[in-house]
Amino acid sequence: MGGFGSGGHNNKGRQLVEAQYRLDVSEMKRRGAFVAGYDAHLTWRGTDGASGPSVRVLGGPDTIRLEYSAKQPDGIWQRRDEHIPLLLSPRNYGGAEIYFACPKCGTRVKRLYIGSARFLCRHCLDLVFASSQERSMDRAFRRLRKLRRRIGASTGLEDPVGPKPKGMHKRTYDRLCDQIRDAEAEVNDSFIRVLSRLQQFEHPRRSSLGNLTNGFWA
Repeated sequence: MGGFGSGGHNNKGRQLVEAQYRLDVSEMKRRGAFVAGYDAHLTWRGTDGASGPSVRVLGGPDTIRLEYSAKQPDGIWQRRDEHIPLLLSPRNYGGAEIYFACPKCGTRVKRLYIGSARFLCRHCLDLVFASSQERSMDRAFRRLRKLRRRIGASTGLEDPVGPKPKGMHKRTYDRLCDQIRDAEAEVNDSFIRVLSRLQQFEHPRRSSLGNLTNGFWA
């Protein structure tokens, strides 16, 4: 079997969720891993499509067993044999929803990620989403586009929002329009802050023989 190494990091050294190999409940259920007698290898693929590390999954209704190789902090590869408990949560409409229990904190989760040579939840591994590294203006733009799409409007800044979509309650439409206006104001404020920083970078304050030159936004 292939081994697990470390994933990608952000600019502060924290690992990103999107860069980690993970176990997903939905994928495991689709493969039939929650049935006694299940025995198969799960192999991940890299971004280039090449085969990556793999793990042997021994399934069951109450727990799944994982056999794999992982790189330790000291750089030595070690074989791992780990048991992941399964938790069932009754659905309102019948049946039960399956969750993993994080081997470290016991929290029920839909995904476990490989880190520190173990499969744990993202909180125990201190993983962050790439979207959390976006600038405030990027987040504001993304929120604005999402709101505009909900009412069928174009996603351009300050474009007309258009009439209320058929089938949408007027109260919902009015609320979304208010949120769009708030999001546009947030985008504009963020844009002004960016311009201010750029202006200060291009025209820094300096004093020469008592002559003070200020940037436009200073």
